[in-house]
Amino acid sequence: AGAAGGGGIMAVNAVEVLDLYKRKRAKDKLILIPILDDDESTIGFLRPITADFDRTIPDCVQLLDRWRADNPTLSPSRFPITHERTRRWITDSIINNDKRILFMIQDLSCRNVGHIGFTNIDWELQSAEVDLVLRGERVNIPGFMRHGMAALIQWGTQDLLIKHIDLVVLPYNEHAISFYQSCGFQKDGIVPLLKVEDNDEISWIRCKEFVPDPEFYFLHMSLHGTERGVFHAGLQQGSSC
Repeated sequence: AGAAGGGGIMAVNAVEVLDLYKRKRAKDKLILIPILDDDESTIGFLRPITADFDRTIPDCVQLLDRWRADNPTLSPSRFPITHERTRRWITDSIINNDKRILFMIQDLSCRNVGHIGFTNIDWELQSAEVDLVLRGERVNIPGFMRHGMAALIQWGTQDLLIKHIDLVVLPYNEHAISFYQSCGFQKDGIVPLLKVEDNDEISWIRCKEFVPDPEFYFLHMSLHGTERGVFHAGLQQGSSC
């Protein structure tokens, strides 16, 4: 049998890095990513949500539930928020997903004030999407979330060898769009969404085919200065940019 290509080796190593940060093995050390201000002083940390979150972040589920309920612009999907559902989502969609990682954002007192992460990591294309950016608690440090974003991006490019970073945001979330622009992201297209209703739940999934007049869509933004990677399936250029 032939040897695996360089991209395959990199992908395996990168998944191992994620597993290390998620502490898939109980003996693995907890690794924090420092959040630095413009003077390179530590002002907080990115604390990964680990496999033992129920024990090591006992209020994790409750915080995620409350922040989700308080911030409906985080996602267009609507569903009943329950502790059991969130606990299952953390395990299935974060811990056991080798293309996703989520961090609690902590201040210097170890208080959890929000979360941020990467999703849709493509190890072969060396691309990733910034995910679930949310400040749930007030922080009296100017630019704290911007510095948190910078810490995530630096970690992604240096430790995961990511070369293209992008994100999606609801087109009417002006505050978030302005924040992302201040972090160096630029609008470059839209991602059409398809509405799916199931009992009392409403989900919006990304269309993989061209949609001339989408009912709803995400605004797509890419980080200026990173290599332009392969766009998400369904990304369309349009006047909404």
